[in-house]
Amino acid sequence: MIVYWFRRRRYLRFTRHVAGAIRRRLIRVVALFIALFVVHVAAMMAVEGFELVDAAWLTITTATTVGYGDIYASTPLGRLATVLCMYLFGIFLLAQAASDLFDYRALRRERRRRGEFKWRNMKDHLLIINVPAQDADSYLARLVHQVRQTPSLADIPVQLLTPHYADGLPPELVDAGVIHYNGVAENSDNLAAANAASARYVLVIADEPFDGRSDSHTYDILSRLRGLHAKNEIVVAEVVDDANRTRILGAGANTVLRPLRAYPEMVVRALAAPGVEQVLENLFTHDADHLMRFDVDFRDLRWADVIVSFVQGGAGVPMGYVGVDGVNTNPPPAHMCTGSGIITLIDEQLEVGRELVEACLRSARPAA
Repeated sequence: MIVYWFRRRRYLRFTRHVAGAIRRRLIRVVALFIALFVVHVAAMMAVEGFELVDAAWLTITTATTVGYGDIYASTPLGRLATVLCMYLFGIFLLAQAASDLFDYRALRRERRRRGEFKWRNMKDHLLIINVPAQDADSYLARLVHQVRQTPSLADIPVQLLTPHYADGLPPELVDAGVIHYNGVAENSDNLAAANAASARYVLVIADEPFDGRSDSHTYDILSRLRGLHAKNEIVVAEVVDDANRTRILGAGANTVLRPLRAYPEMVVRALAAPGVEQVLENLFTHDADHLMRFDVDFRDLRWADVIVSFVQGGAGVPMGYVGVDGVNTNPPPAHMCTGSGIITLIDEQLEVGRELVEACLRSARPAA
């Protein structure tokens, strides 16, 4: 790790030095070309008697090797000035400027690929901080895919802040329009470089989903965000230890959720509709609101009547039923249901048994 750190620092110094050298050389070349341009224009006006516009036109067409031939130097002194200023020096300087420009653009592309480029004008974006320690590529691909499938997030720019992709992002993330800044988030300069203060959404991922120390890293990152006076609309943070939820919320997160690597969709739900993730998380535990299935037969009941009878009878909120074609979830209110089981969401304080469910189904039948 230490060797990698030193190598990276040396590479960054090298790229910054090269970029600075190219910029300085390009500025010098452009300045020399402008000076030659002015000298040649002045010579054409003095020696050939051209107007300013004609002298400038001759200089431009000569330097760019277009040479229309409509205007040309006819005196020996004028031709000598053209050979010296344009043919010997001007065309060479123009070629040198084009070469330096290509080199600079290539270096910028390489820095973007490696996550060393600062996107200074980026704002209102989704900033994803950290990546999972295992299977990061597949997790991020699914996460970004869900972001693009969500109408309210479909067009939002996505940026990563992580040292995980020092050699460039995977192709599937590049194709999805994801960019990244290479660095650890436990550094305020890196957060500023990733435009964390101007991000609309911030997602802090726990790198180790079963290590409580990840919560300390998350707390530090949120504290640094607050130090940048960030005004993010939604900040979602993964919390490994439930005991740290209040602490993470106090540090600046709008919502917290457990790391669920198999369901990045839950993270996107938390971004698009905060609070939904709490309902979804409760469904996974029996000591909170939970789903239960009761195997009971019923025929020709309107789904809206089933919901009303269950809610009024204290049997929870029906979420679906088991029919001949499998499980039907959240059918339309007017849907006529026939099945052998019903799935209902029950409050943790309710005690619901088969007898109560059967009574609710009987009350859902229309009056004769």
